[in-house]
Amino acid sequence: MKIKNIYIAILGLGLFSSSCSLEEVNPSGVTIDKMTNTKSGFQKVVASCYFDLSRYFYGRNLILVTEGGTDIWTADFNSTNNQNYMKYASGAVMDVNMAKDYWNGAYDAINYCNIVILRADQVTDFSSEQEKNALVAEAHFLRALYYFHLVEQFGAVPLTITETESPIFESFRTPALEVYEKVILPDLRFAVDNLPFEAAVAGRPAKKAAIGLLAKAALQTKEYGTDKYLEEAIIAAKKLIDGQATYKVRLYDNFVDNFNAANNKTNQEALYQLTYSQNYGSTNTHDHNNDFKRFYATPTAFGAILSAGFQTVVGRWSGGNFMPTKYLMDVFKNPDGSLDPRYALSFQTTWTANTNYNWTADAIRQFDRVGSAVSVGTAVANNATAIKIMRQEEATYAAEKATKLSQPYIWVDFADLYGNDQKVKMKYTRVNQAPGEVENPFIRFYPSLTKFNSGSLVNPRTNGYTSDAYATVMRLGEVYLIAAEAEFYLRGANGVAAGYVNALRTRVSGQQIAAGDLSVQFILDERARELCGEYTRWYDLKRTGKLNKTYLMQSNPDVGQYFVDGRHGVRPIPQGQIDAISNPAGFQNPGY
Repeated sequence: MKIKNIYIAILGLGLFSSSCSLEEVNPSGVTIDKMTNTKSGFQKVVASCYFDLSRYFYGRNLILVTEGGTDIWTADFNSTNNQNYMKYASGAVMDVNMAKDYWNGAYDAINYCNIVILRADQVTDFSSEQEKNALVAEAHFLRALYYFHLVEQFGAVPLTITETESPIFESFRTPALEVYEKVILPDLRFAVDNLPFEAAVAGRPAKKAAIGLLAKAALQTKEYGTDKYLEEAIIAAKKLIDGQATYKVRLYDNFVDNFNAANNKTNQEALYQLTYSQNYGSTNTHDHNNDFKRFYATPTAFGAILSAGFQTVVGRWSGGNFMPTKYLMDVFKNPDGSLDPRYALSFQTTWTANTNYNWTADAIRQFDRVGSAVSVGTAVANNATAIKIMRQEEATYAAEKATKLSQPYIWVDFADLYGNDQKVKMKYTRVNQAPGEVENPFIRFYPSLTKFNSGSLVNPRTNGYTSDAYATVMRLGEVYLIAAEAEFYLRGANGVAAGYVNALRTRVSGQQIAAGDLSVQFILDERARELCGEYTRWYDLKRTGKLNKTYLMQSNPDVGQYFVDGRHGVRPIPQGQIDAISNPAGFQNPGY
């Protein structure tokens, strides 16, 4: 909790660190009262509202709690890594502090937002009411964003819209829909009205960010059994879709332009981005945006691919956290058996050697090579194909499958990765080398999401690699799907809703759909095709009623087997919160 005379430490370009000590001595004499009397001081308090967003959320570990534990991902090579997030602790007792950073970080920032909102009128040197409201709108936008994640992660949460000036020992939780109605939606409406059309500084929200988040939040209220705000979701979405020039945003003609390194810091489809830099930030200089390495397979498990010296080469990372599920791979199959173009545009399935490699006897046995074709010393030349993954929907699959174990490179068959039971295959039956069932040697090689190959990779310390790429909080492509989903809920499967989907399919030369193709499941699948990996999936399942054991057992049994209805739809309240209040009985979420 922040009290009235807490010391604010200024970092670099105006981002702030914060302290939890209630007895901290203030050596500078700077107090919140003094800082909020002048515009320059007030602007520094506004800047402190951003601190925890880039410290804990986008580009950081938020990806684990917004994409992990869903139908479209399992842990890397289906292991127990990150099991609290990816597999609901694999049936064990979940760490009660697994989501504490989002709880603590959000409330820390919310208090700063409250200070900004409530103290703006005491600043004496604003040039205009518009200037004041624009700064206050930033705080409203951020407070809404923090509360959005709080209610979706934890359910009912304490609602505070006043400045915390002294310790509060009794705490009460407000139902999620009430938080939307009292804070999230009103905050975003204020931000829509008062943010500028274009942010003067990178990392600050403009009007388009508030409109997009308003559409997203209004749609999310469907989770709580109400249609009351769906029309507002459509109206907000249409503002951006129909007014792209006005709001300084556009739907890229090419899907991959969203993820090209050259566009990262000037992304025209992004509605809001967080900035990272070696020169400043709320994270330390050695550890910034980590999303670039989250979704990579482990190609270095094959000796033709070395990691040393290649950690900062885009597309060369090895050893991520997320492995796609069979379900995710299947959503890219069109009804006629072809592949949606976004599969090839979103996933890396081929790696080239970065060294001259000679097959060894151990590797020949491990990867079950045909001995007459691949013998000890058979070479894979530098820059030649080293790993290639194929699925039966691809044109040359059948022909290449016939020689898959006699190639000098590793040819990975989807049928060796995934079974018809929707599970990852943990075992492989060798047919050439010491025949019999063994641990699956191909499981480390799987399609790897390339959306975060945004460049800006740096190594600020020996063997320490990070990225200064901007993290995209939301982009216009999602807004089309928000409009389609809200339209479907309100007026059923119709041409208007189908039109929003088809706009996204047109830009990838994908197959067009008819109104009759629409259903909740189709919309959920389309969101996977367009948005997989983009901080949305756990919330999508919640909103559509799919975050339950029955659905997860059908779509992703490797994860679904551990899901407990009535418990895992929200995260545990951190123990520090329980210990700090005088009324802890019943405060924790059920089952934790």
